[in-house]
Amino acid sequence: MKFSRWVMRRLGPFAFQSNSGTRTFEYPWAFHATTLSAGMRAVEIGGGASGFQFILAERGLDVESVDPVVNPGKAVDWVFSWDDFERLNRAFGGRVKLIRDYIERAHLQSDAYDRVFAISVIEHIPEAGVYSIMREVRRILKPGGYFIATIDLFLDCYPFTDRRASQFGQNISVRNLVKESGLELRRGTPCELWGYPEFDTERIIMNRRQFLAVNNVMTQCLVLQKASG
Repeated sequence: MKFSRWVMRRLGPFAFQSNSGTRTFEYPWAFHATTLSAGMRAVEIGGGASGFQFILAERGLDVESVDPVVNPGKAVDWVFSWDDFERLNRAFGGRVKLIRDYIERAHLQSDAYDRVFAISVIEHIPEAGVYSIMREVRRILKPGGYFIATIDLFLDCYPFTDRRASQFGQNISVRNLVKESGLELRRGTPCELWGYPEFDTERIIMNRRQFLAVNNVMTQCLVLQKASG
């Protein structure tokens, strides 16, 4: 990533991390899912080199990006160093604070954040770890604050096939996630969220052409809110 700052800005903040085609929907959806205002405090979980965090900061939000694998070891097949992040951050305003750790160990302030975002992160984490993350999300959100998430729905593993997981992750019960979080579901259609009794695998497959599907992956979208009192 040796481009000049001018070139990086010309390429745009989404030019530096290869993503699934579903992100062309996910990022705009997450941005517009709730009202965002300058001065809000926000956390993005697992942002990596994503441009979304920089867009939030350009909108005037105070953004903290929490990701443990920005500088991975030899077991990871890509390299994105601390210097790479800082170069990107400076190119797009230098306003994002990176915390290179798991959110449970980030020591974020309780009841302090207006928004927490997780864009296609949840499905890559073992289910027990997901619940730990959700409890932390509830702790750090302000009363009335929102958690905005997109979660991949893999069509090549359970409950659509006998495979427990695809090569990219596993389907997580959104119903259990919401229940464990202690937050209220404000946006999201239960018949399209795996784990709810209204979810029907045959209906999803039958109506597949009505949804955006890329390489056997669809996107589940939800907004959860922390109670005000």
